Amino acid sequence: MNILVVGKFYTEGFARHIAETLTDLGHAVRRFEPGLRSKPARSRLQHRLHQVRNVLYESTDSLPAVRARRMATLWDCADEAPLDVVIVAYDFLWPAEVAELKRRTGAAVALWYPDAITNFSRAFFMNAAYDGLFFKDPFTLHALGDVLASPVHYLPECFNPARHWLPDDRIGSDPVYACDITTAGNLHSWRVACFKHLVDYDVKIWGNPAPLWMAAGAVSGMHQGRGVYNEDKVRAFRGAKIVLNNLHYGEIWGVNVRCFEAAGAGAFQMVDARPSLIDLFEDGREIVSFRGMSDLRRQIDHWLPRGDERRAIADAGMRRAHAEHTYAHRLQVLIDTLGGRTKGHPVPGIEVRRRAH
Repeated sequence: MNILVVGKFYTEGFARHIAETLTDLGHAVRRFEPGLRSKPARSRLQHRLHQVRNVLYESTDSLPAVRARRMATLWDCADEAPLDVVIVAYDFLWPAEVAELKRRTGAAVALWYPDAITNFSRAFFMNAAYDGLFFKDPFTLHALGDVLASPVHYLPECFNPARHWLPDDRIGSDPVYACDITTAGNLHSWRVACFKHLVDYDVKIWGNPAPLWMAAGAVSGMHQGRGVYNEDKVRAFRGAKIVLNNLHYGEIWGVNVRCFEAAGAGAFQMVDARPSLIDLFEDGREIVSFRGMSDLRRQIDHWLPRGDERRAIADAGMRRAHAEHTYAHRLQVLIDTLGGRTKGHPVPGIEVRRRAH
């Protein structure tokens, strides 16, 4: 198939994983990157400069003449050759632009949104004529499914084994990564609040630093001064006894990409309990969930000395992730859904109690 991917293609960018996987599957892939090209920040200064550049860009992007000039490259890309499918990897396009893309190409246009419902912002997609909307949190289907004109489907996140898996003989035992607990992610307010409960453990956090205004306290000492990407992320996850995946509160029923990356890498993972988790991994056998900080600390103390049991759970989670939760699996579901052969990933059975009137 001829497929256009619209999104960000930086290291570990969502659209990059999609495009690379589609190419590996034999599809002819074109790429369009809206907005400013971004790279992972290697220092606090780089992170701040990226933020300033993005603010300046966004402040002019709503001007029709400026927006039209910036989108001209998309039309050139769309007109280059026939297209069968367009995958928009995040909510980049205005409704009129989605309509124009469909008019020019005749292709099925899908949005795959990889973020939490709390980051919908202006939610351009709500009034755009997509042929399919795909969200990682089944709560989104519950909230929007009978409101929007476009079909709404569940499609959990996943991992890219070409980027987030290594054979044991290539992982090594670098002391840089050795610790009791690790995670990869920015030091935002919620993560700092959670990790303040773990200051008496050996913890390493990889990602962008905390903002200058944040009172990170002892959590600042956990930060390793940089992020980890691709193979280095695998080594960081495997170098720790526990990968702690504290889900953002915006993950209501679903889970994040780190859940699949850690499992795919072969790490022992502890993750906040969510209703959809039971349909993705077997709790206690492939992954370990926790409910609240006191339960987390209790389980950390239980699992830290049990190396053989942790390894068995990590290996089982890795097998499940490789068998069911790769980009290749998800993209086949997306394409089959657009072709009318299925309707997204199976939605977990979550009981919702409604108030009687």
